[in-house]
Amino acid sequence: MSINSGLRVYVLGAGCSYDEQHGYPLGNGFLSELEIYAVKIHGQMDCKRIEESVQQTVELLKHYQSGQYQASTIDQLINLILRHQCDDYLREMYSRTPNKINVLDTALRFDAVRNAKISASACFLKKEAQVMNRLLPKYQAFIRKIFSESGISTLCSARLQSSNARVFSFNYDRLFELAFFGAGFVDDYLKSFDPYSPEILNSGLNAGNSENIKILEDRFCFIKLHGSIGFRCKRDVISQTIYRDGHIANWKPLEATDEMFFGSCVPGQFRDAPLIVFPFEKDFILSGKPNTLASRDYISKIWAYAEIIFQEAMEIFIIGYSFCDPMDSKYLIELIRKAKKCRQIEIQNLPGECERITSLLSGDYAIRVPIRKNANKF
Repeated sequence: MSINSGLRVYVLGAGCSYDEQHGYPLGNGFLSELEIYAVKIHGQMDCKRIEESVQQTVELLKHYQSGQYQASTIDQLINLILRHQCDDYLREMYSRTPNKINVLDTALRFDAVRNAKISASACFLKKEAQVMNRLLPKYQAFIRKIFSESGISTLCSARLQSSNARVFSFNYDRLFELAFFGAGFVDDYLKSFDPYSPEILNSGLNAGNSENIKILEDRFCFIKLHGSIGFRCKRDVISQTIYRDGHIANWKPLEATDEMFFGSCVPGQFRDAPLIVFPFEKDFILSGKPNTLASRDYISKIWAYAEIIFQEAMEIFIIGYSFCDPMDSKYLIELIRKAKKCRQIEIQNLPGECERITSLLSGDYAIRVPIRKNANKF
């Protein structure tokens, strides 16, 4: 089928899920959020290994607040780790391990990144119920808006098929999905499908072999550009597999325990890990370098799909995304440059951020599409 003409493309950044008291943290607030989470799970027998993962990640973030190599966010910490700039400190940390055995620096890096993913995933899942109460109304208002702009008032299946809206998110959280299934869009027919299947959210996240990822081009989609909490991925010699924890359409609090992340693990690099993809990993995958990352197939396919969609975009709305990390934002810039049919870009952010981002896009990146500023919170 041909792609719907005149697509409206929405890009959601961390600002959409941020709330100073009740939302998810921005990058520079992640350390304090992890410390709060560590206190909450301390002493829980079914979270002992998660607590160890959190403690290691917190220690690394604190250590690299100053010195030759610095990281104020989890993304920056992963950059340092995968550039081998934390090797000395990782070895020092490992030297304190009881009954330690000789391990390669590669294994220490792999474990540190995996521990960071477990920490982020477990912390976000723990906070999910609290955040929902505060932020779901905003997401539901957004969902109603993007569908009503098409003038569609029929049942959900027809709405999704006919909509010219395409939504891409850089966020790991599940607030959009939770809002979608709580906003009355899903009829009884669609409830029989996997929530992330082509028939509903069309996300490429329907669990199974990642070689079978399927995203339809001629209907609504919701694509998670950096993966998601509530999912794990695993590779073996032959394939890569995506697993889902819980069912987003019939939401119940999903408790992160050691069983979730360590219960069925095979020792070594074939262990499964949360489907959270840090910018450095995405950059490594999309650069075409040979790699064995478990998220390789997923990231390659959804970003290839994003390129197809942006080429058909008539309007692009960038909401709550800061363009602060050059390694991360360069891929969005490239997508914008491929949007040859685009008539307007709207930046929705705080007033100062709107000005900064508009100047950055039109000046440093020489984006010639007209830019409209929407200085309102999500």
